[in-house]
Amino acid sequence: MDATGLTGRGTELARLRAVIDRARTGRPTTVLTRGEPGVGKSAVLAAVAALAADSGFRVVVAGARDVPRVPFAAAEHALRQLLRTAPAAVSAAPSPELLNRHVGLLRAQAEHTPVALCLDDMTHADPWSLRWLLALSESAYPTRLLIAVSSGDTGAGPERPWPAELAAGAEPVDLVGLPESALPGFAATRCGVTLDGDAAAVCHELTGGNPSLLLALLAGRAGTEPTAEELRAAAGAAVLSGADRWLGGLSEPALALARAVAVLGADAEITQAAELAQLTVQDALPPLDELVHRCVLANRTPLVFRHPLLAAMVINGLPIGTRAALHLRAAEILRGGHFGVTSIARQLVAAGPLGLDWTVRPLRIAARRLSQEGRSEDAAQHLRGALRQRLRPRVRSAVLRELAELDAFVDPDRTMRGLDAARQEAEDPEIATQYAVALAGLLTECGRPADAVAVLDDTADRIGPTARAQTWRLRLHKALICLAGPAWLTGAADRLEHLVAEAPEGAGPDGELAALRAADAVNAGEDREAAVRCARQALAEAGSGRSGLLWQGCGALIRADELTEAWTRAGRARLAGGARPGRWDQVMAELLRASICRVRGDLAGAAEALEPMADLLRAAASGSHLLATLGVSAMVEVRALMGETDTALALLTDCGLEHDLPLRQDTPAVLCARALLREHTGDVPGAVDDYVAAGRLLTECRVRNPAVMPWRSRAARLLAAAGDLDEAVRLAGSELDDARRWGTPRAIGTAEHAVAMTGTGARRIGLLTGAVGTLGRSPARLELAAARFDLGTALTEAGRLDEARAELTAALSVARFCAAQPLVRRISAARQAVRPEDADEKLDPALVTLTPQELKILALARRGHTNRAIAGQLFVTVRTVEFHLSGVYRKLGISGRRQLAAILPASAAVPGEGR
Repeated sequence: MDATGLTGRGTELARLRAVIDRARTGRPTTVLTRGEPGVGKSAVLAAVAALAADSGFRVVVAGARDVPRVPFAAAEHALRQLLRTAPAAVSAAPSPELLNRHVGLLRAQAEHTPVALCLDDMTHADPWSLRWLLALSESAYPTRLLIAVSSGDTGAGPERPWPAELAAGAEPVDLVGLPESALPGFAATRCGVTLDGDAAAVCHELTGGNPSLLLALLAGRAGTEPTAEELRAAAGAAVLSGADRWLGGLSEPALALARAVAVLGADAEITQAAELAQLTVQDALPPLDELVHRCVLANRTPLVFRHPLLAAMVINGLPIGTRAALHLRAAEILRGGHFGVTSIARQLVAAGPLGLDWTVRPLRIAARRLSQEGRSEDAAQHLRGALRQRLRPRVRSAVLRELAELDAFVDPDRTMRGLDAARQEAEDPEIATQYAVALAGLLTECGRPADAVAVLDDTADRIGPTARAQTWRLRLHKALICLAGPAWLTGAADRLEHLVAEAPEGAGPDGELAALRAADAVNAGEDREAAVRCARQALAEAGSGRSGLLWQGCGALIRADELTEAWTRAGRARLAGGARPGRWDQVMAELLRASICRVRGDLAGAAEALEPMADLLRAAASGSHLLATLGVSAMVEVRALMGETDTALALLTDCGLEHDLPLRQDTPAVLCARALLREHTGDVPGAVDDYVAAGRLLTECRVRNPAVMPWRSRAARLLAAAGDLDEAVRLAGSELDDARRWGTPRAIGTAEHAVAMTGTGARRIGLLTGAVGTLGRSPARLELAAARFDLGTALTEAGRLDEARAELTAALSVARFCAAQPLVRRISAARQAVRPEDADEKLDPALVTLTPQELKILALARRGHTNRAIAGQLFVTVRTVEFHLSGVYRKLGISGRRQLAAILPASAAVPGEGR
């Protein structure tokens, strides 16, 4: 055997060569190779034999596994090979004299030629053969003898099969699994399989690098390039070879305990595993030690297999009926022990359909929790498991609708077909209504409100006027859809007052009706208190399957400047940290949080919420998905305000939103975002046209509230700057009247700013002073910075330089906080014109546009801190640090940390450092 062919064993082979060289000096040398089953002990012994033969040793290779366990059997088996003749027959009564005779026989051979004894599986050797090896290893005579033996002993078990003296005097070679870096070479050489980095990582995770387990995992894949996902799936589904090496010879209690641990998985505490194996805890301890000693289980709690693939070997080797019964029993044990519902549900999914009523609730609860963690596929699997149980029609309808919310994220067309088929088959009016509402909501999200209205009307006709409560609910949802437009749909629904008057007897509080009233109050812009009150009623009923209530309720709170409450409500629906959305209501929660950040002027926070979803939003917006298009619009606006106009324009172009737009519910938002981008790229006429077009659509839908979209004030400022004062005055004055009716400082201050820009001289200064005061009482930091900048500019023109400098300094601080880089540059230029010695050019020019948070992160990165260390010091997530650093690198025109030293030497002053 070619000793150099042992992939990943270079260190061990180097040690063995040194041991062989020592054995040639005339003193017996013992090598004890230990490790778990299949780790390659026999291969290492074969390599020792090859290396010893190359060095002039006479090599004897033998094993003890197949030798009878009688005195001196293993010793005489080795001597028979060495002498090439049979020694004296094995004595029925072994004695020290016979021991000395066997020692002498081998020593005599070693006097002429170095001898290498390579003895495998000596754990199974008889005690007298082990005493023979010990006597040889302790020989005081100068004997050129190498003893290389292997044992399954890893030092983890309760017993050590080797004499302590033999183990103590030996050179130990403790084998562990191959390193991950060696797996591609091993797979190519031994299996003819090509592994990439991800596939190698999964192989190492499943097998710990154990060669025999690797061979079992890769068996039958010669000539292929399996992916990480395919390997993981194979480990969970296939019956793998090689289980006997690990499980053969286990006692019945140990085997039962191994099955219990495999079934329980991560929930395998000793008490639950013992109960599942039908053992007492006291009776389970010896077989538990047996499993640890045999390297099946790791030597720790909770109980876990030494390698995950061993668990797959155990569980996949069970007959399907036995396996289902064990999973059901495990679910009952966990349920009785008040374990988490997710753990119970995982056992129920594995058990399959059981027809037990109690199983449905944990499956549904677990699905919701998994969805919140971004594990949509697992959540869908749990819901499908619930559907395999015997369900009452209404419960089945609810589960199907929950599953539709998950499936709609991946394949909305298939989901719509399934919901429509279920709707038409449903005989119960209430169930048919539930399906119709779910289908209409999905159609609306996909930009098909007319089809949604048709579904609701058709369902109302099918169930007939006798189902009064269900018909009224269908009309209510139709009104909600039509309320958002486009204009030709707004007249198709019942008026709000009619729906309120015709509400069924005893209907009680209804979230959808409260949401409709809140949205109607926001659009009219005349009763802020009523809008907030109704929004809270809607949010109180928001939950699974009613994501529209979250959108309408939080939307009303945001427009009423109840931002803290809206933030809290949206936060309850968002994903666990680091997870990616797997349902549209999770995307919705992130969009709401981004909207709140935008209102507060926290552009970096808004971008941070939106950026992880950029690819998803871009792809779905191209398919006219309502939420996705609104998300893209928000990203375009935020990027434009941050000065990243190229990125914003690319987003519009990728989604086909840069030219003529269809009349849809999301069109006003797209027009306003596009107008703001055009404003920042210098296309003022195009920006005005888009603002006016958006305003026309909003007006047709009876939306006058500037808190929904302040299109008039934005257009008025552009028109005033272009000299069209009459139209600017009309638009700004109209918005101010509506803003005062709504009553929030943000809406009023924004309109006052626009009115001020239509004036000149002292009148402009007075009006701007009032706008700054109003906006100062609002959460709108970015609008405040813009108003203070215009006030500072007006004061400069009036020669009031000290006052101008104070306003511009305050404006610059707020603009930097907002990360509004174009505004920062304009304010910096205005400050320099007032007093050059105060200009930011005294700093490194590359730092002027950075926000305080970016500056802090930059300072720590420059000093060599890792992203994780920076996150810990600033109490933010690692993803936040990565997001800010990528933005800083883009602004500075560099590609990474290595270029920081050139742009920011250690002596450079970094504003924000040490704050």
